[in-house]
Amino acid sequence: MLDLIRQSLAQFTPAERRIAEAILDTPSTAITWSITDAARVAKVSEPSIIRFCRRLDCDGFPDFRLKLAQQLAVRQSTATVAENGTDPFSGMVDDIFNRAAEALREARHDLDLDSLRRAVDLLAKARRIDIYGYGGSGFLAGEAQHRMASLGIASVAYADPTLQMVSAARLSPSDVLFVLSFSGRTSYLISNIEIAKKSGARIVAISPGGSIVASLADENINLNAYRTSARPLIVPTGRAPMYVMLDVLFALLAPKLHETG
Repeated sequence: MLDLIRQSLAQFTPAERRIAEAILDTPSTAITWSITDAARVAKVSEPSIIRFCRRLDCDGFPDFRLKLAQQLAVRQSTATVAENGTDPFSGMVDDIFNRAAEALREARHDLDLDSLRRAVDLLAKARRIDIYGYGGSGFLAGEAQHRMASLGIASVAYADPTLQMVSAARLSPSDVLFVLSFSGRTSYLISNIEIAKKSGARIVAISPGGSIVASLADENINLNAYRTSARPLIVPTGRAPMYVMLDVLFALLAPKLHETG
């Protein structure tokens, strides 16, 4: 149930996504909610809760809650909240580490190795690689460019939508556009990917499975770990998996470049 919710985040409506994120944030608490509680926590209407449950093939909220409780009962979970007088400072540290570790486990679970192999092949054969990200993923685009430079790959990272648009129009069929997107639905990225495709460039993306960005990519590396949280976390859970995914990608790309070189 939790895997289905997480993997469907990019396909939910805004109201459904708020419900999903509220449940994913505290699943052990969600099984105690009434439908009124769920609507209040997610800031949606009760009919929205019912539609969400039916979308997950549940008869209603009680049926959803039962299935979620059954999964949690057999799932080995790590406590993420300080209890019984534990030092709140230590509890917050443990909470962040545990969430990051869980996000990494989820990312590995979602990884399609065949798609990853094909993505590596596309990147290895590219004449040049332009890298797009926006907002939080824009910082990681710069990290990706740094790693490509260390491998001797001609690349430029763009976090500004206008510069992305200029770059996209100048790409050729021998080039690859490498897109990083936590949400998979950023409008600036989507329009610039479409321009790059018209130019003939191949598209490799790291984004949520089923998202618009994923549908536009020739090869998408699924990353569904990112989600918002009601807790004031400074570092969203998706950053650690994205960094590790870049580690994996470039570790595989280095020997591939040696073979082709």
